[in-house]
Amino acid sequence: MDLVKLGSTEAKISCLGLGTMYFGSKIDVSGSFDMLDYYAQNGGAFLDSANKYASWIPGCIGGESETVIGKWMKERQNRQSMFISSKVGFAYGNIPRSLKKELIISECEMSLKRMNVETIDLYFAHAYDAITPIEETMEAFFELKKSGKIRYAGASNFYAWQLSEANAIANQQDWEGFSCLQQRHTYLEPTLRANFGTQLLLTPELTNLCETKNITIMAYSPLLAGAYVDTKKTIPVQYQSFTSEFRLKVLNDIANELNVSANAVVLAWMIQSKIIPMVTGSSVNQLKENLVALEINLSVEQLHRLNQDVVEPNRY
Repeated sequence: MDLVKLGSTEAKISCLGLGTMYFGSKIDVSGSFDMLDYYAQNGGAFLDSANKYASWIPGCIGGESETVIGKWMKERQNRQSMFISSKVGFAYGNIPRSLKKELIISECEMSLKRMNVETIDLYFAHAYDAITPIEETMEAFFELKKSGKIRYAGASNFYAWQLSEANAIANQQDWEGFSCLQQRHTYLEPTLRANFGTQLLLTPELTNLCETKNITIMAYSPLLAGAYVDTKKTIPVQYQSFTSEFRLKVLNDIANELNVSANAVVLAWMIQSKIIPMVTGSSVNQLKENLVALEINLSVEQLHRLNQDVVEPNRY
């Protein structure tokens, strides 16, 4: 699996990350270990988690995913070869939605304990906090880095102005700031005012900002929970439009040309667009289908077709 540089840092990480949201909850420990093993055997080394995964599942309280990752790394004795991330900011249990300094630090301590590690490679602000001064938030990440408890910081579910402001303040203090951004993103384009609740989209403005400032882009929910390939599922209403119909046809045409799934083409398109997709599945077989993307090299002509703008004829 190819490695890509993490922002302006010296770190290089897998071009395709493994999302572990349901490890230890909807997916039992044995199944989680099988998927972690398969991902690692295929050269993957970027494991993406969060403190609240998966507190919304009945019988879970949060931290299940981190605990499974910690147990797996301990059993496989492979901590040094893995790049692990976690997140803080969203509410779960009795933890409020917040990026206050003391909460960031205390939740980091909890994540370190659950994963049984001394350092988290990449620690995300999971959601912007409009109440806490951004200076306080960025100072917390700086102190965690200074103490060796994290290596790098990232942002998730931020608007462009929020990301820009956060890094500007960090730069003023000679702190490293956020090296990457993880947003909701897929091949289909959502409608203008599409609402995904607390999940924020990767917009053209954010893309431009990240490219200009050398901030690595990561994408969660790239495969729309299987809607590209499962005929029993419909494309989410937020993506239903004339543009999506056009893009779906192009996507499926190219998938047929390459004799691969539409999912594999979406992931290959992202990787070749220098975006790191977070993939997962409910079984090794699903993960195996997704990793086919690593074997695809889309041609210039295919990328042009996938990226072409959809413009309705001018009627005036």
